[in-house]
Amino acid sequence: MQYFPLSGRIALRSRTHARDDILAHESWSAFEAETTILEATVIDNNITGSDRTLQVRAADGYNWTIELADRARNEEVGLDNGSAATGDTVVVVGMRAQHFGENRIKAVQLTIGDKDYALYPELLESA
Repeated sequence: MQYFPLSGRIALRSRTHARDDILAHESWSAFEAETTILEATVIDNNITGSDRTLQVRAADGYNWTIELADRARNEEVGLDNGSAATGDTVVVVGMRAQHFGENRIKAVQLTIGDKDYALYPELLESA
């Protein structure tokens, strides 16, 4: 079999995304080990979107991104777009992002109004 060396545009290809960014997606490695609690107000709802998140504003005026569980787990606990409306109060128990200045929490449990959503009950038991 003949060998044809790569040349032209193909030879100059490089990755557009860092390898660790791709591997860290949907991973707990980007989050601190201990849980934190945040009380805030919902400003945007993307519970059933491709990146399931809530955008919230804390009492100090900072906006936070709350990462939710996968679609199946959200449906299992009854969390859908109708669960949170703009202006609702939410209490989030979760793990904060490790990156300095990044206002992002991976939710373990949410309380919206008077309804609790235990997204990862196995993590609540160990905390």
